[in-house]
Amino acid sequence: DMATDLEAARALLYLAAAKVTANAPDKTKFAAMAKRLATDSGSDIVNKALQLHGGYGYLMDYPIERFWRDLRVHSILEGTNQIMRMIIGRELTRV
Repeated sequence: DMATDLEAARALLYLAAAKVTANAPDKTKFAAMAKRLATDSGSDIVNKALQLHGGYGYLMDYPIERFWRDLRVHSILEGTNQIMRMIIGRELTRV
Protein backbone atom coordinates (compact mmCIF):
# COMPACT_ATOMS: atom_id res chain seq x y z
CA ASP A 1 0.00 0.00 0.00
CA MET A 2 2.84 2.38 0.83
CA ALA A 3 4.45 1.86 -2.59
CA THR A 4 1.11 2.26 -4.40
CA ASP A 5 0.33 5.52 -2.58
CA LEU A 6 3.82 6.83 -3.32
CA GLU A 7 3.58 6.06 -7.04
CA ALA A 8 0.10 7.61 -7.30
CA ALA A 9 1.33 10.82 -5.68
CA ARG A 10 4.40 10.84 -7.92
CA ALA A 11 2.30 10.37 -11.08
CA LEU A 12 -0.01 13.26 -10.17
CA LEU A 13 3.00 15.42 -9.31
CA TYR A 14 4.53 14.81 -12.76
CA LEU A 15 1.20 15.56 -14.43
CA ALA A 16 0.84 18.81 -12.47
CA ALA A 17 4.42 19.82 -13.33
CA ALA A 18 3.73 19.21 -17.02
CA LYS A 19 0.59 21.35 -16.84
CA VAL A 20 2.46 24.18 -15.11
CA THR A 21 5.25 23.97 -17.69
CA ALA A 22 2.71 24.08 -20.53
CA ASN A 23 0.79 26.91 -18.80
CA ALA A 24 -2.39 24.83 -19.07
CA PRO A 25 -5.61 26.51 -17.94
CA ASP A 26 -6.14 23.87 -15.22
CA LYS A 27 -2.59 24.10 -13.85
CA THR A 28 -3.71 25.63 -10.53
CA LYS A 29 -6.15 22.81 -9.84
CA PHE A 30 -3.60 20.12 -10.65
CA ALA A 31 -0.85 21.81 -8.63
CA ALA A 32 -3.13 21.98 -5.58
CA MET A 33 -4.25 18.37 -6.08
CA ALA A 34 -0.66 17.17 -6.38
CA LYS A 35 0.51 19.09 -3.32
CA ARG A 36 -2.38 17.82 -1.21
CA LEU A 37 -2.02 14.21 -2.32
CA ALA A 38 1.77 14.19 -1.99
CA THR A 39 1.81 15.59 1.53
CA ASP A 40 -1.16 13.55 2.80
CA SER A 41 0.14 10.33 1.25
CA GLY A 42 3.67 11.13 2.35
CA SER A 43 2.53 11.63 5.93
CA ASP A 44 0.65 8.32 5.91
CA ILE A 45 3.64 6.52 4.39
CA VAL A 46 6.11 8.00 6.87
CA ASN A 47 3.83 7.22 9.81
CA LYS A 48 3.60 3.58 8.67
CA ALA A 49 7.38 3.49 8.19
CA LEU A 50 7.86 4.88 11.70
CA GLN A 51 5.68 2.06 13.02
CA LEU A 52 7.85 -0.46 11.17
CA HIS A 53 11.04 1.06 12.59
CA GLY A 54 9.69 1.40 16.12
CA GLY A 55 11.60 3.78 18.38
CA TYR A 56 14.59 3.79 16.04
CA GLY A 57 12.56 5.74 13.48
CA TYR A 58 12.69 8.83 15.69
CA LEU A 59 16.48 8.84 16.00
CA MET A 60 18.40 11.33 13.88
CA ASP A 61 20.66 8.45 12.79
CA TYR A 62 17.93 7.27 10.41
CA PRO A 63 16.55 9.17 7.40
CA ILE A 64 12.95 8.40 8.37
CA GLU A 65 13.18 11.00 11.15
CA ARG A 66 14.06 13.71 8.60
CA PHE A 67 11.27 12.60 6.26
CA TRP A 68 8.78 12.91 9.13
CA ARG A 69 10.07 16.40 10.02
CA ASP A 70 10.11 17.59 6.40
CA LEU A 71 6.59 16.37 5.70
CA ARG A 72 5.24 18.22 8.72
CA VAL A 73 6.63 21.44 7.26
CA HIS A 74 5.56 20.76 3.66
CA SER A 75 1.97 20.16 4.77
CA ILE A 76 1.94 23.82 5.84
CA LEU A 77 4.26 25.58 3.36
CA GLU A 78 2.64 27.28 0.37
CA GLY A 79 -0.78 26.74 1.94
CA THR A 80 -2.12 24.07 4.24
CA ASN A 81 -3.82 21.04 2.77
CA GLN A 82 -7.17 22.47 3.82
CA ILE A 83 -6.40 25.53 1.68
CA MET A 84 -5.43 23.18 -1.18
CA ARG A 85 -8.87 21.55 -0.83
CA MET A 86 -10.51 24.98 -1.04
CA ILE A 87 -8.49 25.83 -4.17
CA ILE A 88 -9.44 22.51 -5.78
CA GLY A 89 -13.11 23.06 -4.97
CA ARG A 90 -13.01 26.61 -6.31
CA GLU A 91 -11.36 25.46 -9.53
CA LEU A 92 -13.86 22.61 -9.99
CA THR A 93 -16.86 24.91 -9.56
CA ARG A 94 -15.48 27.75 -11.69
CA VAL A 95 -17.76 28.52 -14.60
